[in-house]
Amino acid sequence: MGSVAPYLARFLEYRGLNDAEIGTVQGLGGLAVLVTPALMGLLADLKFENKTLLAWVFLATAISQALMLVCFGFWTLLIVNCLCSLSFIPALSLQDGLTFTQQKRQRDAGTTPVPYHRVRVWGTLGFIAPSLVLYGLMEWMGFSIEMTLVCAAFAALLTLVNTFFLPHTRGKFGAPGPLSETPDPHPPVEPGEGTPTMQALRRMMQPDILVFCISLWLMQLAVGAYYSFYPIYMTRQIGVRDAWLGPISSVGVVLEVFFILLFGWMIKRFGLKRLMTACLLLIVVRMALLAFVPNLAVAVGTQVLHGMMVLAMHVAPPLYLNHRAQPAFRNSMQSLYTMLVYGSGRIVGSLLGGVVAQNSAGGVLSVFAWATLIAAVSFVLFAIGFRDHTTDRMEP
Repeated sequence: MGSVAPYLARFLEYRGLNDAEIGTVQGLGGLAVLVTPALMGLLADLKFENKTLLAWVFLATAISQALMLVCFGFWTLLIVNCLCSLSFIPALSLQDGLTFTQQKRQRDAGTTPVPYHRVRVWGTLGFIAPSLVLYGLMEWMGFSIEMTLVCAAFAALLTLVNTFFLPHTRGKFGAPGPLSETPDPHPPVEPGEGTPTMQALRRMMQPDILVFCISLWLMQLAVGAYYSFYPIYMTRQIGVRDAWLGPISSVGVVLEVFFILLFGWMIKRFGLKRLMTACLLLIVVRMALLAFVPNLAVAVGTQVLHGMMVLAMHVAPPLYLNHRAQPAFRNSMQSLYTMLVYGSGRIVGSLLGGVVAQNSAGGVLSVFAWATLIAAVSFVLFAIGFRDHTTDRMEP
């Protein structure tokens, strides 16, 4: 992710795509999220080891990133980027499912597991590393932006090797491992009623979870537009060179480490509702500053708010969903969220961002003005509508 995310929009721009096409390639690339996460989550709940599925995911990711290097033209870039997304997107929910399964095993064995946020922080550190390497390769050694895809493929292969050292999540011959069923505080969904996917979907239709998901889907529209067009905003609007895109992104990611490490304390001190409300408000502020105060100091300075955005969009949701899930559909619940909220929100946000950038007089500035409005709606909906009091008992 750290090899590709800060540079993909500029890579597509170098390949001759306009703003609408860049938004389309990145947006439709996310269509994979409507297919593979739910399928992989179902396989993980019913039969296969998370680590086995992850091994195939990262092998396919390495191959697809390498294929991207030989692609030119809108349609070939679109198709291969879709293959990249099909390969990689399931990794997020599969890793979360593996983490929560391992935590449950440790609690059942009478030991205290490592909190989720202290596992998640390693993803942040991993995001930082390639930006520093790529800065040296591009700024000092003259490599082109294509080197970002080489770095991504290499990182995927390293992760493939790491899957062989991950813990098992199932017993012999695909039978579930020793996971005890704890009493469920939300009884409307009965264990064993339908497939794990349907059980997870019915659980997500309960009012508090539904409000949570709708508000974060709206916020994903804004965040999707941000991730798709921030690199172009920095180079075209602010005048930053390509090699600096990774290091500038890493400013926020470095600070993100401290926010994630403090997450356990914050969730206990303030509770999920107040913490999430504050995070969503700061996302609104970040989008507004980028839209209406476009200069280098603000563009870099708003990275200070990146950690709170990551808490709201990437750390708190898996933890909350795991709090409301049962072991029988733990992976499916994470996968459905990845598909219906995280993924589809990113798709629509990127597509709409491309349309706005291509057809408005303000260009990329209009993208962030539109994102500010959508983010504000999300904030208001969550602040008023989310009232799940069971989160007072939620373990970090």
